[in-house]
Amino acid sequence: MRKGGFSLVECLLGMALSLFVITSSLQLFGLAQKVFFKLKEREEAGQGALAALDKMRIDLLHAGRGLAGEMAIGLTEAARATEDELRTTSLEKPLMLTETARAGDIRLLLASTADIASGQEICLSDGREGELRNVERVERGAVILREPLEHDYSLDTAAVSLLENVSYFLDGPARTLRRRVNAGSAQPLLENIAAAIWICDLEARLIRVRLELSVEGAHPYETTVFLKNLALAGLR
Repeated sequence: MRKGGFSLVECLLGMALSLFVITSSLQLFGLAQKVFFKLKEREEAGQGALAALDKMRIDLLHAGRGLAGEMAIGLTEAARATEDELRTTSLEKPLMLTETARAGDIRLLLASTADIASGQEICLSDGREGELRNVERVERGAVILREPLEHDYSLDTAAVSLLENVSYFLDGPARTLRRRVNAGSAQPLLENIAAAIWICDLEARLIRVRLELSVEGAHPYETTVFLKNLALAGLR
């Protein structure tokens, strides 16, 4: 009768079988881990794209807000799309002159300069004509313009507006969609971008945005926004 225990051959066979099972399990685990991380990356990229589109949608819905008169005489546009940039303009706040502004002036006297920063854009209009000027610096009760005024603006009838300009552009080398407000630094909005496409249809008052991700397996994300402030102003 055979004594208890395993022979050397049986032990070797058992060890080989165990090693095979462990190796197969590790390979399966590694494959499952790769699939999991790819799915996670795709999901996170998709959530980021949706968040970016929501931010762009809000800016586009604000485009042209408070600027019906300025848009009517062609001083500014609610939105503009080029191959490289999508830009929106809206009213940040109305300003009040404390003294009539004269042609040739670069110093604009205002009731308040709160929230005005260097590089921001100011729109001046008398209802028939007007102009845009950038702020060079801010003083107490006044702003210094980078260029002199071309027209006079009465204290009683002129409309002076501080504009909010928001621009989106693709930083190609970094594969990042960036957002800039006025003259501030461009902040990253979405990474892993292969292409950002925006089309402005002013006839239909629509902006179409398409974001294509460089993440494997990710589908494009799109949105279409109706420029309601253009419609309310009866403009194109």
